Amino acid sequence: MSRIARDLVERAGVDVDALLQKLTAAARTKLAAHYRYTVLHAGLASLMGERLQEVLMDVRAEHLNHFDALVTRIYELDGRLPDDLNHFAANAPSGENLPDGIGDNPNALVTALIDSNRKATRLFTRLCEVTEGKDHRTHDLAQAILFEEGEHEAWFHEFLGTGPPPRFQRGFRGRSPYLTRLPPNDPGPA
Repeated sequence: MSRIARDLVERAGVDVDALLQKLTAAARTKLAAHYRYTVLHAGLASLMGERLQEVLMDVRAEHLNHFDALVTRIYELDGRLPDDLNHFAANAPSGENLPDGIGDNPNALVTALIDSNRKATRLFTRLCEVTEGKDHRTHDLAQAILFEEGEHEAWFHEFLGTGPPPRFQRGFRGRSPYLTRLPPNDPGPA
């Protein structure tokens, strides 16, 4: 089935190899974000307060869902990921680390996380642009993740007391409200 999906996407005018590179980069980013949020939650628990811990855990759970969905799409398009995690992580994008010294200041931490979130937003916006009208499944996936990234930023702004309240409630870890609307492992090729 993966060869059929790949062929259909290629016939629609998408460079599938380039798309797979973008999807792989997005998967790396999501895995790194999941790791970062896990470490932040565990390492800074006493400094952050319960409200920020909740936000971090909700975002962390959604990053893992995003990673899983991206990996599924990579394999649906006949792509592969390295079996060796070290090799996969070694190619992670630079500049995704948080600045030193922000662990003592929750507001500085949240501001840095907003910046990181905006980088992810740009990545998924580009994926939407590349696949719009050509690869509906990847486009829908990227768009769902993009919407959820917007929610994450709203949660962070809510914590800082800036911006409008988010549309979806936190506290339903792993819910991924936009991503779960997509058909799971859709056998459809594109």
